[in-house]
Formats: sequence, structure tokens, C-alpha cells
Amino acid sequence: MYNEIPVTSYEYDECLIKGLCSINPTLSSLQEVILLYLRHLAFYLLKLKEFGVTNRPVQEIILNSLFNIVTNADYNQEQFYNLISKLDSSIVEAKSIYEHVCENKEVELESIKTYFKCSKKFNLTDAIKKGEKYFLKKISTFTQKQKDLFDILLFFIKSISIKIIELQRLGKDYNEGYNAVLTLLNAMNLKRFCEAEILQELDRSVDIYYDLLKIIFKTQAEIYGEPSSTSVSFSIEKGKAILVSGFDYNTLELVLKAVENTDIQIYTHGMEMLMAHSFPKFRSYKNLKGHFGSGIHNAMIDFAKFPGSILMTKGCLQKFEYLYRGMLFTLDPIAPTGVVKIKNNDYEALIKSALNAEGFTTAIQKPSLTVGFSFDEVENKIEEVLDKIAKKEIENIYIVGLLNFQNGHKQYFDDFFELDHKNSFIFSLSHKKSGENIFHLDSVYDYSLVYKILKEIQLRIPLNELNMSIFLTSCDKHTISNLLYLRHSGIKNIYMCKCPPSLINPSLVTTLLNTFGIKEFSDPKKDLEEIKGTEL
Repeated sequence: MYNEIPVTSYEYDECLIKGLCSINPTLSSLQEVILLYLRHLAFYLLKLKEFGVTNRPVQEIILNSLFNIVTNADYNQEQFYNLISKLDSSIVEAKSIYEHVCENKEVELESIKTYFKCSKKFNLTDAIKKGEKYFLKKISTFTQKQKDLFDILLFFIKSISIKIIELQRLGKDYNEGYNAVLTLLNAMNLKRFCEAEILQELDRSVDIYYDLLKIIFKTQAEIYGEPSSTSVSFSIEKGKAILVSGFDYNTLELVLKAVENTDIQIYTHGMEMLMAHSFPKFRSYKNLKGHFGSGIHNAMIDFAKFPGSILMTKGCLQKFEYLYRGMLFTLDPIAPTGVVKIKNNDYEALIKSALNAEGFTTAIQKPSLTVGFSFDEVENKIEEVLDKIAKKEIENIYIVGLLNFQNGHKQYFDDFFELDHKNSFIFSLSHKKSGENIFHLDSVYDYSLVYKILKEIQLRIPLNELNMSIFLTSCDKHTISNLLYLRHSGIKNIYMCKCPPSLINPSLVTTLLNTFGIKEFSDPKKDLEEIKGTEL
């Protein structure tokens, strides 16, 4: 049962505790500077692309720079200098090649306005001042809506970048995704901020994001086998242990292989890692014992309780090192002070740390959780629903998910499911409820299932011709991207839960509601009346 798994209401989310997820003004200023370099570089790379000139080596620099912004990597002087030096050299090289090509082809050279002179010698103090100055300029010249659109654009850029890195860790690349990142970065260079152009660019890019999700899921299935419904243990076994947190399945498998001849137990952490248990290849490793903790937003509490070594794979929060020195390991490009960086897939230090740690001294029994689903079962149910739609027996379709609820959402959907749903059908991906017009699946954390349902329906009926409503019960770093894609797909009613301000600030939510037509949960009866256009 979902309510047996620890859940966290955003009011009590430790992510809001000062120092864990908040971005201090200094780091924010450095990120502004890095983004300005990236935007400048994107301009020249796109100009060269028009002439058929590409620069593959710079791709990793751009994606890792964006990834460091996502994870709020805290730079020291040397790390910041190295990054700025690489970006500056890339800009100088790209600009020089562009000028040379324009001269040879007798094409007019286009330029870009810069807010400061780029330099390899930028130190932290100068960068902080420049970043703060630009931020204040942006605040003074943008309306609140323009600033929010700018931030939504950045959310989307970061989301695509993370997915590209996730795919790369699976051994594949996606050039269209990288080109989309360049295009979106360049959209930030507009001399005059045009809301219509930003909205058009976002609309063009959402299909790229969806394609990335499809490719990642297909690649995972190719490598780890077709996912299926399985029960995941949340219990604890006595013994030495390693916790693997994040979303990097490739690294999870490498760690499992590294401990095959030991008694070290491997536990996953975070909802994205939880889904790894649905793949048969992972279930074949005897050292994979189950899942630990309540999620990345409670990582500080979870990590404090874990008596072994902890590996943070791509996408984990980083501000834990002062509590766990010698226990934390990472694959991220920037390793915080006190965190050991894993290089060349050498996990010897991680294993040694686990063996030296106390480990679990007693076994603890906890309820299990079912994850995964059967595609055949889903397809059969969709066919049944579509037949009923054709016969006018179903007028409204609801999709409820994903993830276990925050505390307040359980009551919302308890009440929602008790309302009159005749002539309706509900795909429930997170609320366990039985009924003739309800199809429940334990998706837990799996947008691929939502998109599978939508794709199968779209083959028969355009989504914009259906009275379809989607309720998203959780927020993460990809929420805005998924909201934009669902809107782009033609879904008439999209409802989002209240998100932690650390993920999506209230001003951005206002723009999502007013500009993109997204709605927030209010009262179940009121929301359903709004959808149906009639009183219940």
C-alpha cells in the first residue's frame, strides 16, 4: 500500500531547511556568469551549424556545465577557473572559425551583444560581482511574467540536458537533444525579449524531450530486459551495505558487479532508482536487497540512518559532505569537499568504506511495494476503454499519478474517487482503488506509463478530441517539462499538485497557470465540476 511508504508533505520537506537545497546569492551569481558564457557559445555553435561545421568535443563541456547548475555544484577557485577557461577557449575558437567561414563565403558576419568581456582569468570575486550585476539588470528590465518565462526556459534546458546525460550513461547519444539545448540557450540571447518567440521555441522543443524519454526507456529495456510488475523490499538485512542514489542505472550495475563476490548488500535510494527493480537483469543480482529511505528530498535523514557507504550518481543533491565525510562518493563532474570522486569506474574505495563501516546490526521488517507493470495488460485495458468511447459509454478519461502522494493528496483522491464517475474511466497510477471504471497500476515513478497510455489512445483518437484530464501528484526537476509536453499533446485539463518552493517557486506556478493553462488541485468536487462543466 502506498500509504505504508514514508511520504513527505512539502511543508515539512527537509529540502527547505537552510543550507540543503537553497541556492545562496554567491552561487546564484556564479551560475548567471556560466549561463552567459553558455549562451554566447551557443550563438556561435549554431551559426557554424548553418554552414555544416560541428564541434563534438565542446558538447560535453556544455552538458556538464548545465548539469552542475542543476545540482548546484559549489565551485572552488580552481574548479571555476578551469570551467571558465574551457568555455572561453571554446567561444574564441568557435568565433574564429565562424569569422573565417563568413569571410570565405562572403557572408555578412553576425554578432552577439555581451554583458561583459569574457576572459579566462575570471576569478570568483569578479564573477560574483558580474553575475549579481547581470541578475539585477534582468530583474529591472523584465516584467515578472518575462522573468518567469526565462526561468521556465532554463528549467527546460536543464531537464533536456539531464536526460541526454542519462542516455549517454546508457551508451547512446542523441544529437537532436543537444541541438535543442543550443537553440534554447540561444533563445535567451534575444536582444528584445519576445514572449511569443519563447513560447514557440518551447513548443518546438517538447517533442525532443518526449523523444528522449522514449529512447531512454527503449534503451533500458534493451539492456536490462522488459520491465514487469515486481515487489520491492523495504526491509533491512543484517550486514555491510552500500546505498546507490540518483538515476544512473549503468553505475548501479557496475557496483553490483563489483560486489558480486562479497557479502555487501546493495540498496537503492530515490524514486528513479526504485524503478530499477522492475527490470529483470537487476533482479538477477543476489546482492541487490531492496530499497531504502523515503526519497531524495529527505536524503539528509536517509543518509544519516544508513550505516554504510553512499554513492550519489548523476543528479543527486550535494550539500551533505560535512556530515558524512569519508562515507560519500560521487560520479558528478564537481565533487564537493569531503566527497570522494569515483574515477574510471574504480569502486575499490567505495567497497572499502562499506567494509569499514558498522553496517546494519539488526534486521528490520518493513512492507514491500509493487513497482512496474505489464504492457500487455495496459494495452488490453486501453482497447476496452476505446471501444466504450466509440459506443458513447465513456465520456471522460482521467489519469491520476505519479508517485506516492504527499500527505494532503491522499485525502484529495479518497474524496475524488468517491464522487460520481458514471460515463467516466480512471487510470489510477498512484492511488490504489478498485472499481468497474477504475484501472489501477503500481507505476510509482514512471512517466513512460502515462505516455504509453496516451500513445495507444492517440493511435485511435486525437487527444485534443477527448475529454481527458491528468492529475500529477508529485513534483521533481522534470515536472515543468512534462507539464509542457502534456499541454502540447492536446490534453484539455492538466492539474498539478502544490510543489515545494525549492523546486518550483510560486511565481513560476502562477505563470504556468495563466500562460499555459495548467491548473492546481483545489477541492475534488469543485475540480470535477470545472472539468464536466456542470454541478454534481
